[in-house]
Amino acid sequence: MKTNRFFIKHAALALMSLTFALTSCSSDESKKDEGQGNNPAVIASVRVNTPGGRVFYLGAYDKFPSTLDYKTMTEIGPGATIYSYGEHPYVWNGTASTLTKYNVSNDMKISASDALSLTGTGVSGTFGPPAFVSETEAYFFALNDGKIIKFNPTTMAITETIAVTPLPLSNDAAVKTSTYMSYVTSAKKIILPVAATPTDFNKFPQYAQIAVFDIASKAVTYVKDTRMSMGYDTFAKGNDGTLYYRPSRATSLSLDYSTVKGAPPAGGMLKVNPNGTFDPNFFVDLKAPLNAHSVNVVAYVHGDKALAQYLDNTFTPPAKPADWYNAPTKFALVDLKTLKVEPFTSFEKYGTVYSVGTIDGAEYYGNITAPDGKFSLLKQKGAADFEAVSEALGGSVIFVGKLR
Repeated sequence: MKTNRFFIKHAALALMSLTFALTSCSSDESKKDEGQGNNPAVIASVRVNTPGGRVFYLGAYDKFPSTLDYKTMTEIGPGATIYSYGEHPYVWNGTASTLTKYNVSNDMKISASDALSLTGTGVSGTFGPPAFVSETEAYFFALNDGKIIKFNPTTMAITETIAVTPLPLSNDAAVKTSTYMSYVTSAKKIILPVAATPTDFNKFPQYAQIAVFDIASKAVTYVKDTRMSMGYDTFAKGNDGTLYYRPSRATSLSLDYSTVKGAPPAGGMLKVNPNGTFDPNFFVDLKAPLNAHSVNVVAYVHGDKALAQYLDNTFTPPAKPADWYNAPTKFALVDLKTLKVEPFTSFEKYGTVYSVGTIDGAEYYGNITAPDGKFSLLKQKGAADFEAVSEALGGSVIFVGKLR
């Protein structure tokens, strides 16, 4: 059995344990611009632990090689937050509040291009990666401050600062609601799941919540659903693109040390529509079919099957909440239509496994702590079917993406 830290689904940022990883890209800013190519490419980033700390590297390829060797990659810097859109990789530097765009040439050389600075915009809260709408339109969400920063990815210039209603309870230290990942939908909405990390366990929000930004009206609304307690700050994604609001470890922990009675389920799943509403006809409480004490997270949905990580009904909360996360957890696939439960062992030989990106509709995963010590890049092919695409030499994969 693995611990609660086994599966952290956080797109390209999983290894940051859901914190806002801040990086310096200064090591690359002095590199000569190699120019932007037009050949299709895939990119991969590897994290390497060195005596001086973590260092991140980025490589570009026409297809993933059998081995990803960081020694042949471009050094990005310590603690990089890396993602991509369209033709370019991007690196966020939280310390300097800058976003740097990189070029990838036709011979797969990587070089820093333009940078955008958020200094002077008045944002002070923590926030996640930008939501890209097009090659000329993207947004940063600082909802704690009630601000959205619109910028042009082509020119890397801020085009507007939009004042919106701040996220409720985000500045309440006992509740600490927050948003992180954002999802651009076909209905011209950007949806951000809302999460909380209460320090007062009796104040965990007894509702699910999403922030919905209407691109046309430039307004944010906060939508609640009382069928489940507050969940994660990322969605579980179906392989068909469906978004699912999912359980949160922070809420499960809070319930174990709370005196609140009659709270809605914390182990449920809701479906989120592209227009920013919760589907009124979909709700699944995973706790009963799993015979679980609590459901900590749903990693993904493939077909009708959801991969759930849970504490079984023999679990007794430890006296110290800090010890709660060290409890061994189990994994199982739950059919969302029939509620049939299947054991899941696909990742046992890979240790801690986490999502690193989506390419052409397929989800990819990296790993650490494998029994054989190897770092792998895995491609998902089914609900419990995964293919090892590459072996990463010297460090773990933390992001993959496709350009052009």
